[in-house]
Amino acid sequence: MFKLGLRSVLAHRLRFVLCTVAVTLGVAFAGGAMVFTDTLSTALKKNFEVSTADITVTPSSPITSTTGTPPTFQSDVADRLRTVPGVAAAIPQLLVGDVQVLDPSGKEVEDYGLTTFGAAWPRTSQAAPFLAITGTAPWGEHQLALDQGTATRAGYSVGDQVRVVTPAQAVTATLTAITTSPSSGAAAGAPLVTFDGATAQRLLLGKAGWTSIAVVVAPGSDPSAVSKTISSTLGASVKVRTAEQVAADGKHDLDNTFGGFSIVMALFAGLALFVGTFLIVNTFSMVVAQRSKELAMLRAIGASRAQVTRTILTESVIIGFLGASLGLLIGILVAVGIRFGYQVLHLRIPTASLQVTPTTIIVCYLLGIGVTVAAAAPAARRAGKLPPIAAMRDDAQIPEQPALKRALTGGFILLMSLVLTGLGVSTTGLAGAVLLTLAAGIATLSVVMVGPLISRYVVRGLMYPFGRKAPVTLGRRNAERNPRRTSATASALMISVSLICGLLVIAATAKASIHQTVLQALGTSNILITNNGSQNFSSQVGDRTAKVDGVTGVHRVRQEPGQVGSNTIQVMGVSDGTLTGPIVTKFDSGSADALDAGQAILPRNLAKTLKVTVGKSFELKTTTGTTRLTVGGILAPNRQLNGVVLSLATYERIGGPPSDSLLYVDVAQGKQVAQVRTGILAQLTKDYPSVEVRDQQAYAASALTPVNGVLAALGFLLAMAILIALLGIVNTLALGVIERTREIGLLRSIGMDRPQLRRMLQVESIAITLLGALLGMLIGVGFAVAIQATMVNDGLPVRDVPVLQLIAAVVVAAAFGVLAAVWPARRAARLDVLRAIASE
Repeated sequence: MFKLGLRSVLAHRLRFVLCTVAVTLGVAFAGGAMVFTDTLSTALKKNFEVSTADITVTPSSPITSTTGTPPTFQSDVADRLRTVPGVAAAIPQLLVGDVQVLDPSGKEVEDYGLTTFGAAWPRTSQAAPFLAITGTAPWGEHQLALDQGTATRAGYSVGDQVRVVTPAQAVTATLTAITTSPSSGAAAGAPLVTFDGATAQRLLLGKAGWTSIAVVVAPGSDPSAVSKTISSTLGASVKVRTAEQVAADGKHDLDNTFGGFSIVMALFAGLALFVGTFLIVNTFSMVVAQRSKELAMLRAIGASRAQVTRTILTESVIIGFLGASLGLLIGILVAVGIRFGYQVLHLRIPTASLQVTPTTIIVCYLLGIGVTVAAAAPAARRAGKLPPIAAMRDDAQIPEQPALKRALTGGFILLMSLVLTGLGVSTTGLAGAVLLTLAAGIATLSVVMVGPLISRYVVRGLMYPFGRKAPVTLGRRNAERNPRRTSATASALMISVSLICGLLVIAATAKASIHQTVLQALGTSNILITNNGSQNFSSQVGDRTAKVDGVTGVHRVRQEPGQVGSNTIQVMGVSDGTLTGPIVTKFDSGSADALDAGQAILPRNLAKTLKVTVGKSFELKTTTGTTRLTVGGILAPNRQLNGVVLSLATYERIGGPPSDSLLYVDVAQGKQVAQVRTGILAQLTKDYPSVEVRDQQAYAASALTPVNGVLAALGFLLAMAILIALLGIVNTLALGVIERTREIGLLRSIGMDRPQLRRMLQVESIAITLLGALLGMLIGVGFAVAIQATMVNDGLPVRDVPVLQLIAAVVVAAAFGVLAAVWPARRAARLDVLRAIASE
């Protein structure tokens, strides 16, 4: 049976080539993600294996968030460490992210997504995380060092003047040394700016402090024993880890980071394979139907049902194996290309050999072969049911599932979808949206089931406006002739289009909702200043802005992560008067006066989550410790205030960093906003090129950027699914040409010319495409609108159905339908008329 299956694939290789392409694309997603993440993860894990310190001591942070200003401790901790038995040296270290290096033209040096770190020059070479390549150590505010990769990309050499933007301020300093990038830890391979210790603390933290202490253990001492002694000496205020523990923690964090990326890519690989399944099902159904007499002959000469079934399954195994092999190869090539790109860009990502693990290979082949075999199984079972006597008949047919059984199954699934839809509509918030999403998936499955029962009538209605000319009528009837085949081909496109249309509506609704709620929250301030990149920026930006002619007031908003119980939240500090003008606020209870009393104001949703009301207190944890606060006001939902709101004085008292995240600027009456904005830019652009200065409309529009980015990424990946669906249409038409070879020959013999034949196949392709596109649009738009209705009070108050975009999507689908028919039509037009008539 294996030889027979192999010979069948080789004999009909053109019939199966698009099946192989579908499997290849799906496996390539999974294989590429696994190879790349394994390679990069393995390379980065080496950073933790090369720890420069025997023991690392860091401050214990009360919160789990890794963003914001890192926790610090003072120099006396290092002094106490040096007195611990077994400690040979204790070297304070400082490492802070969110630093920007500007090139000679004033633009930020490209870091390709990596965080640029600022550090203190090590007091001693013992346990130093980086080394000097050339030059001398920097000293004072007017000297600094750069890592070699950053210096090369910017074109700097020792002695040049370098502009750097730190969390505290912008400085211009002389480059005195070129260093390596950090060789270990989370900053390994990242861009690095180095100052002397005192300058680094002032510029990076805005206060005295260190982020870690590297401990060198005395010869003959056991690091584990010394670490326990340190823990008992310093108590719970510090976290003490040996080099082995640092390596284990770092690897665990990397696994979590890359695990999330792998899951996302696996979801899209699953989508590609799921859509490809329809192509494979249809292909095997058609191929088996075309070979009915051949398969019946096998039964007649002694082959059992199981042997015939195994022959078909063997063909699917071969196709799955080829598709998985090609997909794995493409995935490996993509991973190699990305890795090569890092090296070309002078990014010192630690190198490692390409990691093609046995797990990756096994998963790729299980996916490719498993999906193909599962998709081919129904056709294989039907082939085994052919009776031997069918070999004596010219019209041998593969038995199909009864239409009544299919209708009952599809109707039951549709009923389940309607029940879930009713529950979702009656349930508000995220829970309702989840129920409706599940209902949409079930509804799609029900349409797939009942599709063969309705496709004939839907196609007839869709093609009615195209007229009654012979090519149109024949093309329409070809689509109606086998409703199961037409429905299965259209279903793959329907799923992809439903996802895209649903996302279009949700994205348009999210944009409209964000734009409206942001504008509603903006009050008297005409100009808003934010940072493009890291959230926070130096307080000097506000100081300089206040001096610009025409500016009557600058209101500051500062943010850092915090934690209440197990809930990670944002802690916001606002300057006086910010809630009574620059930001439009509406209080459910309490008032803005509570800020002056050192109390907190919470938005309604956060208060509900924390189960607090006005007058109640709660414990807020930040990187500097724990503070008990009293609730002084509850805000109506406000997109500008999405955390615990404190006065600036209270925010600074609990240890909030002295950097701003948003500035509201008031313009003097009679002054032109555009003119004042130009003056602000003139003050800031040179030293703070990443700062964005916008009016209210531009600021509201900028809030849509994350939605656009997510939509673009999803759109690209869903386009791959549509490509696979279109390949299914190509395959269906191509196999239809083979199946109807004699019929095409007869049509040509009675006067149909080649252009008419091509138009006939184009009409058939358009019919299938429109069927899938319109059903997908109805499902996607319908459920997206229902989801918005349940989320009116949870972030989506404005409904926006982008009609023009949806129409464009259907028109583009129809255009692709025409393109899908090009190759099958050319093959049909090239058929020799006499040979076609003589074929069976």
